[in-house]
Amino acid sequence: MPDFNSFPTDNSSSTNLKYDIIASKFMTGIENHRRRKSPSSTLPIQVIFYFVGAILELALSILVIVFLGLRWVWKMFSD
Repeated sequence: MPDFNSFPTDNSSSTNLKYDIIASKFMTGIENHRRRKSPSSTLPIQVIFYFVGAILELALSILVIVFLGLRWVWKMFSD
């Protein structure tokens, strides 16, 4: 019986069962990894925090733009 890296290559039922078990364990490992790495469901409180953070970031960027604009105007008219 030929071997391929200590895996038999015949078509017997015991060999097929062995490969089915190995494939099943491999697929279970892939599914477990996918479940662990998948994003969890977003809670409503998380959505609220994201929304408040986006609004604060927008307000801060508007303040910076206004400040830079006023500074530019001040420098333009003070010379």
